[in-house]
Amino acid sequence: MKARHTALVFLLLLPMVLVMAGAACAAGDGESQWTAWKISWRVVNTIALIALLMYFLKKPLVNFFYERTAQIRKDLEDAREQREKAEALIADYKVKIAGMEEELGKMRAELKKSAESDSEKVRINAERMAAAIVESARITADQEVRKAKAALKTEAVGLAMEMAETLIREKISEDDRERIIEDYLVKVGGMK
Repeated sequence: MKARHTALVFLLLLPMVLVMAGAACAAGDGESQWTAWKISWRVVNTIALIALLMYFLKKPLVNFFYERTAQIRKDLEDAREQREKAEALIADYKVKIAGMEEELGKMRAELKKSAESDSEKVRINAERMAAAIVESARITADQEVRKAKAALKTEAVGLAMEMAETLIREKISEDDRERIIEDYLVKVGGMK
């Protein structure tokens, strides 16, 4: 349809071109190499060339432009689909981000609860350790008290023996000593 339209335009313009060419030749000095016949022949050749080109190139050009139009439509459709997908993805991410705020709040609450639980466990463990340390200190103190009592007894016995020895030496006379030795020997001799 467009090719017919173009051919009609050329056919309407042809007489005007011929008239203008003739007027240009007539206005010239007569010795011009351009005559109406030469100009007409050139116009006819040009029109024939254009007609041949349109005849042979019409189908490839129409196919090219049809395919190009189809490709552009397909690209536009793909771009529209990708835009819709991107908008849906953006909306999805907005929903997820809004949900993340809530999720972060829940996580904070859980972490706080966990921290409180952990601090309670640490407190209980510290109390147990403190009780174990106190018990260990009590046992150690009891042992030290027993050792001190034993040491005091030993020292008291030693002092008592020294005092008894001193008293015995001061109070016992030489006769008492001999009598104690004889009694001892009798006892030892009687054991044999």
